[in-house]
Amino acid sequence: MSYLTAALSTAEINALSDPTKSYEDAFRDLEQITNTNFDESPFENGVRYRNTLDILEEQAKTAPDRNMLAVMLNCEYRLWKLDEETSIKYKPFLTHWVQALRRLEEDLTNFKQGTTHNPTSASDSLTAEGVTRARLTWIKGLLIGKDMTEIRSSSPWRTFSLTVPAFERPFDVQPYIQMLVETGVWDKPREPAVPSAPGEKQKPTLNLKMQSRKTVAKADTSSAPQQWQKTMRQKLKEQPDTAVQELKNLPLELSSLDFLTTLLTDRTLEAHSVETAPVIIAYIQHALRLVEKMEAPPSTSDQDSHANGAANGAESRAPVVEYGKEAQSRAVKLMLLFLKSLIRKGLLGTQVLYFEIQEICVRYVWIKEVRDFKSWVEEGKDAAQNGQT
Repeated sequence: MSYLTAALSTAEINALSDPTKSYEDAFRDLEQITNTNFDESPFENGVRYRNTLDILEEQAKTAPDRNMLAVMLNCEYRLWKLDEETSIKYKPFLTHWVQALRRLEEDLTNFKQGTTHNPTSASDSLTAEGVTRARLTWIKGLLIGKDMTEIRSSSPWRTFSLTVPAFERPFDVQPYIQMLVETGVWDKPREPAVPSAPGEKQKPTLNLKMQSRKTVAKADTSSAPQQWQKTMRQKLKEQPDTAVQELKNLPLELSSLDFLTTLLTDRTLEAHSVETAPVIIAYIQHALRLVEKMEAPPSTSDQDSHANGAANGAESRAPVVEYGKEAQSRAVKLMLLFLKSLIRKGLLGTQVLYFEIQEICVRYVWIKEVRDFKSWVEEGKDAAQNGQT
């Protein structure tokens, strides 16, 4: 299983499933299990929590119970805890929380209107609607900066009992959507061709600002990621050359990395006579150039030169929205996650990725995760050599 789609193990889930145990106690128990994954970065760890939440969210719609609720609230707490000192605007899982809020609000509306079945747990009378309400309130508390010091010693069931009555308080998710737009995670919503109905809000599209405009024009990225992936698979069948160029210029984000990993895992590229290594190497080089541009904003003269080139017919380059060491660090960590997944699954070896690995390890040695990654790669090489002797 790819680390981009990996979830918590059964033992880890069990450690988080006691609704009466405090959050801190639950994670002390969990750390005794998770520490065995000594080469897993905090971000990789967070991805497993997020994926677990996606799985349990679907299960809770048909078979809700207190233990499931405990795991979900513990996972949300852990995602916040992983980047406790980072401002909400730059938390790597802000996208997860905003998307979850919009999705859960819709689920709750369906429960209220009776368009969705609302099953009840036989053991504790907890309903699917109750789980949805509890998680919504919990996420909203995280976003508004609720004091977490007293929550740490509380338990999921205590949280559920206290927060649900306050659920109906109005909450505006728009400022958090704007944060995602400002940091380049999401594109700015398009202006509607006709006035929207009162109260109707336009959904932002997933960010593809890190692609060339030529690529954006070819890929319909305003639809859900799953639909975009279906479109790309169809294009691989009908227009493989065009599809390959788009794959090489995908944005540097989790959905892109997950999709590329899946294409290699299920051998889709090979099925369409496309060599996998050149595509992945070209994508990594594309991502490296994007990270390189993040170092500092371009000068005014560079911006004018770029604008003149685009006006004269030169292919325009993707704009970089974020700049600075923090932005570079987040982007590089995503690349490391991708590279580790490729190497672990045996999809591409370190020899094939040698130059890309070297560039990352030399250029971004100031990032702790890069140094850890270099050690991990070198330990793998030593183990392989010892196995051959």
